[in-house]
Amino acid sequence: MKYAFFGVQVVVSVFHNDPLRRKLHEAIAGAPARQSLRDKRTFWKNVTAILNEAMPVFDMGYWDLIRGGKAEEEFESWTSEIEGSLATEKEEVGRAIDEASRLSGEKRYVLCTCLALAEEGSNSDLTLGDRCDLPKSDWWTRQTFARLIGSFPLLNFANVQADAVYLSPGSDRDGLSMEDLHGGGYEYLHPLD
Repeated sequence: MKYAFFGVQVVVSVFHNDPLRRKLHEAIAGAPARQSLRDKRTFWKNVTAILNEAMPVFDMGYWDLIRGGKAEEEFESWTSEIEGSLATEKEEVGRAIDEASRLSGEKRYVLCTCLALAEEGSNSDLTLGDRCDLPKSDWWTRQTFARLIGSFPLLNFANVQADAVYLSPGSDRDGLSMEDLHGGGYEYLHPLD
């Protein structure tokens, strides 16, 4: 079977005492490991609503839709790279934020990644194709990213092979600096208008 890979990453500015980071972390961490199709849609509606509420402060982003033989490989590549870089296990997460590997102590940004691997030719694939069929001039706008993120609750999860959402850093009280984003392997991210 062939698949379609869809991935969206968005860098969001968070401000002091802004509940966005905590709300996203709670929504992601609180999701049960096993979900029915209805639970899956509810989960994605919740994540999408929280994330798109912050659309005015989307700073940078990246998205891709890949169909065919490379789709599974792309999904695996994104998930393994992200999971390898996040401290998510109890033993990895300390009581204090580790500044040793950070370029700056200013933790003003979070990176949210949403991924799906749908059966190629399915209604979910067609939905993604319709949502991604945009003029090139619109690819890197905040409105486009809100639209793309809003695609996840529209998917028929009966024909979605895999999906994932990641919040980086993996803690509800940590963040990234602009220096981290420019010097930490995130050079592919585009500034958003």
